[in-house]
Amino acid sequence: MPTRARHVRRFLQSSDAAAALLAEIERRDALLSRVRALLPASVARHCTQASLDEGLLTLVCDSPAWVDRLRFLSPQFLPALAAAGDAVTDCRVRAQPTPALPALAPTPRAGDAPEAPTTRQAAQTLEHTAAALGDTPLAGSLRRLAETLRRAPRAGAAG
Repeated sequence: MPTRARHVRRFLQSSDAAAALLAEIERRDALLSRVRALLPASVARHCTQASLDEGLLTLVCDSPAWVDRLRFLSPQFLPALAAAGDAVTDCRVRAQPTPALPALAPTPRAGDAPEAPTTRQAAQTLEHTAAALGDTPLAGSLRRLAETLRRAPRAGAAG
């Protein structure tokens, strides 16, 4: 029995297909790091993925609230990426919110109706949207609504 454990990366690199996937992941991670370095810190932490395909930079953020902000900033950071050697001509931004996965949730069965979002999830979404709006009256209203939802009694709770 070997005395030293080997890293799984070594085994993956022995396969051409897996090695190509690892290389692509590393390229995307490096691109994401370069993009984040050009963004304000408050926005950078919401940018979760970046890919570049035939001059089209695709950014993915963690909430729909950040899509317009990234689009608005793109004319400022695209020239810097191009100057650094990335062949970027255009940018598109997509949202892919990270779902809050409940611990040990049962797997839905075929035919089951989808569950409605919880009050906590709704409050979280309102908070994310308010954060993207900054210090505006609408953001204040969304924060108050989120707080009201957090204080609301939970469905099915003993009353």
